[in-house]
Amino acid sequence: MTYLLRGIFLGILSKLRLESWIAIMVTLMVCFTRLSMAAGQVFYGIAILLSIIYIWKHRHDLYIPSYVKKYSKTFALMLLLLLPSAVLTNNISVGLPEFINVWLWRIPVFFVIALCIRDKKTLFTMLAVFFVDFGIDNLVAFYQHVSGMTDRGWGFGSSVLTISGLMVMLVPIFCVILLDSVFPSYVKASALWALGCVGFGMYGNQSRGSWLFNMIMVPIVSLPYILKRFIYVVVVLAALGGVVWGFSTQPQYVARFESITNTTTDGSNLGRFDVWTSSINMFKDHPVTGVGIGQWRTIYEASYRLPTENQHLYHAHNNFIQLLGEVGLLGLLGVLIFYGSIIIDNFVVWFKNRDPYSLCAMIAVICYVFVFGQVEYTLDNSSGMRIMYFMLATMLQLRDN
Repeated sequence: MTYLLRGIFLGILSKLRLESWIAIMVTLMVCFTRLSMAAGQVFYGIAILLSIIYIWKHRHDLYIPSYVKKYSKTFALMLLLLLPSAVLTNNISVGLPEFINVWLWRIPVFFVIALCIRDKKTLFTMLAVFFVDFGIDNLVAFYQHVSGMTDRGWGFGSSVLTISGLMVMLVPIFCVILLDSVFPSYVKASALWALGCVGFGMYGNQSRGSWLFNMIMVPIVSLPYILKRFIYVVVVLAALGGVVWGFSTQPQYVARFESITNTTTDGSNLGRFDVWTSSINMFKDHPVTGVGIGQWRTIYEASYRLPTENQHLYHAHNNFIQLLGEVGLLGLLGVLIFYGSIIIDNFVVWFKNRDPYSLCAMIAVICYVFVFGQVEYTLDNSSGMRIMYFMLATMLQLRDN
C-alpha cells in the first residue's frame, strides 16, 4: 500500500509542468518569507533556478509582456542612478553588497512571474493561498497581543511595522477584489477571510499608520464601485462604522489614535522628527549621491544623531527622507522614475478601461512605497518588497492573459 501511494504521488509530481513548479516555489516563498527567512530564501532560490531553466527551454518562443520591456528600461535607469552611491563611497565593501541586496535581489520574483507564469487559474490560486496565509499571519499578531506575549503583535515576522505596511498595501486590494466581478469566488473568499483577520490583526498590532492610512485608502479605492450600487455604499459604510465603533470602545486605542497628532510628548513622533532632521542634514552635506548605500546608520550615529534622539533608530522611518540622506538627489530621482512609471502606466490603463488588475497593481506600489513609506523605510524591508513585487506581477499577468 505504501509503495502504491508513493507511486501515485510521484506520478502526479512527474506530470506537473515546469510552470506549475515555479508557481509552487514562488507561492511558498511569499508565504514563508515572513515566517522563516531561511526557508523563504530557499524557495526563492529554487524558483529563480527553475525560471532560468524555463527561459532557456523557451528561448526561441518566450513571450515577453510589453510591461516587462517598459519597466525594465526604467528599472535599469534607476540602477544606473543608484550605482554611484554604491561605489563612490568611503566603504565600497559595504556599499556594493548592500546595493545588490536591496536593489537587485528582491525584484527577481517580479520577472519570474512575468516571464514564466501565464495560466490565469494558477495566478488566481497563488493569490488565494497567499491571502489565506496572510489571514493566519494577522491572527497570530492578535494572539500575541491578547495573550500578553507582547504589547504589539507582529505576526509571523519580527517587526510590528512590517505587518502594518502589508495591511496598508493589501486591505485596499482586498476591497477591489470583493467589489469587482472579474475575480473568481474562491479568490473573493480568501480575500474576505484575510480582510476579516486583518481586523483582529490591527487590534493586536496597534499601528496608528495602518489605522489612519486604511481609513483614507479604502474609501478612495472603493468609490468607483460603491457609486454604482447603493448596497455597496451601505456595506462599506457599515464595515467602516463597525471597525471605528469597535476601536472607540477601547480607551487605550482611542488614546493611541489621538497620539498621532501629538508632537510634543509622544516619543515615537519626536524620534521621527529628529531622525528626519538628521537625514536632511546628511543630504545638505552630500546632496548628489548621499552618504552612500549601506552607510546611513554608521554615519548617522557618528555625526548626525541629535542628542534628543535617544532611541538610536536604524533608519529615517521615511522612504524619501532616507533616500535623500543615503543616495542623494541622483538616487532619489532614479527611484521616483521607476516606481512613478509603474503608477502612471497602470493609472492610464485603469482610467481608459476601468481595469481592476491595473488598479490593484497601482495600489500595491502607491500604498507600500508612497503611503506607508511616509512613516517607515519600506524599501529596505526584504519580505515586504518581495510581497509587493509578487502582487504587482501577479496582477499584471492577470491583466495581460
